[in-house]
Amino acid sequence: MTLSIGLAALALAACDAEPSPQPRAQLAIEPPSPAPAGASASRALAQADASAPVAVVQGVCPEAARYATNGAGQAFCLFEDLALPDAEVDAYCHYLDLGYLGFSWTESPATAGYACPEGSYYGPNGQGTGYCVFDGLGLPDAAGLSPYCDYLDDGYLGYYWDLCPAGTRYAPNGAGQAYCLWEDVALPPAEDLAAYCHYLDDGYLGFSWTDTPATAGYTCPQGARQTDNGAGLSFCLWEDLWLPPAPDVQAYCHYLDDGYFGFLWTI
Repeated sequence: MTLSIGLAALALAACDAEPSPQPRAQLAIEPPSPAPAGASASRALAQADASAPVAVVQGVCPEAARYATNGAGQAFCLFEDLALPDAEVDAYCHYLDLGYLGFSWTESPATAGYACPEGSYYGPNGQGTGYCVFDGLGLPDAAGLSPYCDYLDDGYLGYYWDLCPAGTRYAPNGAGQAYCLWEDVALPPAEDLAAYCHYLDDGYLGFSWTDTPATAGYTCPQGARQTDNGAGLSFCLWEDLWLPPAPDVQAYCHYLDDGYFGFLWTI
């Protein structure tokens, strides 16, 4: 990958203004699943934070990165224990949307023998600036994808994203499960309203109803696609969902009549 010439001074990508999940009142959900509680307001992920859940998940992060979650609805890919050059080092993270990030420094005799960390390559710009670049990241097509480069001086950087789709709330239940919930959903005035959640593994879910004069003016909530089957049945579908990397992700749709639904998994 060709690096732009003349980037001697690169700005640190801003990660400080990351939103914190907002608590919400506990939902009244009957067994078999305990009720999700309001999400924790904690947002930080410290490198040595033993409370942060850690998992080895194949196919989500690059081979040289570690997958981790912070307990507040975000997942991370972290390149850790980075040996940095003997120089002032700047994060190079503002091109994450193009599939790469890394760090840079001004080259000098002190950095002449430096080798980039595993998983990255050396890419000088020909004007005295050296780069180590992690590319081919295979980024998740998920909401909230952002660089996580505040702690390069501590030897790690990476990126993070939201475990739940846009428009949903992340809600752990305190019993080893987490939920992504669409809530306060405006539903059509149909007697046969039904959840349409058996294709979650294919990345979509929603609900259906029979078209009647009473439902003629109904519009699906924001984020859903409204369609029909040509035989009098209409659908609201949330599609192209990025699902958490867990083997037991399952639909949670039996409270649709109360205006909420979603999916859950074991954490």
